[in-house]
Amino acid sequence: MNWRTILTLLLLAAAIASGWSVWRMSRPIETGVLHARPDYLLRNYEITSLDARGKEQFTLRGPVLERNPTDRAMRLATPEFLVPDAVGSYWEIHADEGIVPPGGGRLEVRGRVSAQSPADRPPATRIESDQLTLDLDHHRATSAGKVTITRPGLTMEGVGLLADFDRRQVSLLSQVRNRYAPQP
Repeated sequence: MNWRTILTLLLLAAAIASGWSVWRMSRPIETGVLHARPDYLLRNYEITSLDARGKEQFTLRGPVLERNPTDRAMRLATPEFLVPDAVGSYWEIHADEGIVPPGGGRLEVRGRVSAQSPADRPPATRIESDQLTLDLDHHRATSAGKVTITRPGLTMEGVGLLADFDRRQVSLLSQVRNRYAPQP
């Protein structure tokens, strides 16, 4: 074997290795530092969003908000939402986590979701679920999962929810069970 054959084999091996390396680097990374790292991060924040007329749509508080640059979704850790109703009283919504999809306008909260009606507007109403989708533009909430609604003397359980915070109307959609407890 002469030196030209050895040199040709080495150059061929180097060309294959560099081509494979370029091909591997050009593919999108599904799991890695670039995918998992947010392009911005807020800690201990409070955000108040206004509509086109300058009226408050909602206030959002929480310990961590981060935005994923790949899908442009915002992830929220233990968010607290204050959603005003038609007269300016606030519904309080708490959850373990939340996601604001790209474009905003709605919010998905998950894990021990709790929504409490304004204290100054009886009857006190509490909504509990594992998942809730909030339409922030229209002050509405929906859920496809199991929901429990508690009011003084009444507990309702069902599957699916439609809530209008401005009108203070809450509806369970199916498999509804009621439990009445007379108040003393």
